[in-house]
Amino acid sequence: MKDQLQGLGQKLWNDFRAFSAGQKAVTIAAALALIIGGYLFTTWKSAPTYAPLYTNLAASDASAIVDKLNSEKVPYKLAAGGTEIMVPQSQVYDTRLKMSSAGLPGSSQTGYSLLDKEGVTTSEFKQQVDYQRAIEGELGKTIQAINGVQAASVHLAIPQQDVFNDGSQKATAAVMLTTSAGTHLTSQQVQSIVYLVSSSVPNMDSDGVTVTDADGQVLAAPGDGLSGAAFNDTQTQATQDYDNRVAASLQNMIDRALGTGHAVVTVNSVLNFDKTSTTSQTYTSNPSNPPLSSQEQTEKYTGTGNGSGGTLGAGTPAVGSTATNGAGSYQKTNKVVNNALGTVTQTIQSAPGAVKKQSIAVLLDGSVKNVNIASIESLVKSGVGFDATRGDTLAVQAMPFDNSAAQQAAQAAEAAKRAAADKAAHDQLMSLVKQGALGALVVALVIGTWLAGRKRKKRDDGDAQFFDDLLPLPDAPVAPAPAPEHNALTNEIHEAAARRHALVTLADEQPDDVARVLSGWLNSREN
Repeated sequence: MKDQLQGLGQKLWNDFRAFSAGQKAVTIAAALALIIGGYLFTTWKSAPTYAPLYTNLAASDASAIVDKLNSEKVPYKLAAGGTEIMVPQSQVYDTRLKMSSAGLPGSSQTGYSLLDKEGVTTSEFKQQVDYQRAIEGELGKTIQAINGVQAASVHLAIPQQDVFNDGSQKATAAVMLTTSAGTHLTSQQVQSIVYLVSSSVPNMDSDGVTVTDADGQVLAAPGDGLSGAAFNDTQTQATQDYDNRVAASLQNMIDRALGTGHAVVTVNSVLNFDKTSTTSQTYTSNPSNPPLSSQEQTEKYTGTGNGSGGTLGAGTPAVGSTATNGAGSYQKTNKVVNNALGTVTQTIQSAPGAVKKQSIAVLLDGSVKNVNIASIESLVKSGVGFDATRGDTLAVQAMPFDNSAAQQAAQAAEAAKRAAADKAAHDQLMSLVKQGALGALVVALVIGTWLAGRKRKKRDDGDAQFFDDLLPLPDAPVAPAPAPEHNALTNEIHEAAARRHALVTLADEQPDDVARVLSGWLNSREN
């Protein structure tokens, strides 16, 4: 195997020596290009992939971590204006453990780790302050985990718990947010921050949380829930979603009848975002249940005797009086029953978002024949729950559509599509041409090397054969020689003279061929 490799190497070297100066330059340039390209590719492929070690670092923490990385000889990169440190991905977790054991980053020790430093002699006031700082730090780190929040600062106002606090004083919180560049928090994200803070602190309601951003814009105000931009965004988004949903439903219905592109539907609604609550209380009684108490009183009288209508003490009856004789009876019953009563309390809360009124406009393409506008109005009213008593309006008009802009847009889109297809085809063709040219260059280099070697070998063989044919060797005498023991020297002299004569004759007749052969010999001897 070793001999074969040595023979192959020797053959390649001999072939390279047989090249002309231009062929040698091209071969060396191609070899250098392959070596440099291979080196660059290997360097790029073997370069480590960096991943974030820490983000949103303070300047002091970043400086301390960089010093530690330099002492540990760990490669790193700085990003995001020096607030983010990146290390090779394979060393992220090991490096974090080393940094944590060294107490880095130091400014992040604002959570519950503050409580680890308290001792037996710590005063109650310091314990309260450290506890509040711990909660603020933990809430800040939790809020920073929300997508788009770069930094969060939480301040809590927790009333002192003592015998004089009757529970009327509630805890409040203020949150300052710093968002990433070009990021705007949605109302759902602001609401989640409010609920995270209020649910993490005892005796705190969601109405007691204030959220602002770095621009000083109030996102959530105390007592109002979401306010400012976040509240307006919620109302606008809810109204827009309702309008789009109703308009899409009507558009789909009309397109089924007239075809696509022959109708335009617009819905503008006003939603009621007031939250109301109604409480009603009724009393019920079940006759099958026994009464709580029952009382019955009966009064009865029976008697006989004479009666007179005169005045006592007078011997003569008074005018207008009567006297009666006979028997009589009297009876009266009074019954009181206290039944068990049940109480039914019903509370109805109306969710915000009810439709106060809506306006619908439908524009029909007048070029469509046999369009029944009355039928379309009836369908639209039924589809949206039209209620004229609350102020709903509906307008349906038919007029010719101007489709020139749509046609131009379609033509422009088609032209852009063709241009993109042509560009893609051109790029693909150029890529194939470049690949083909590179392949052809490599193939031409190999074939040229092979042909040059063959040509050189054939030329050398041809030159040798030419002179062999032209000048007979000593073992091929020109004429019969006399006996070798007497005429050897004479034969050699005749042969040398014959060869010189042949060379002179050849140089006179074919000077170019002789010059070419001599030049080839000289080059061979120089190499």
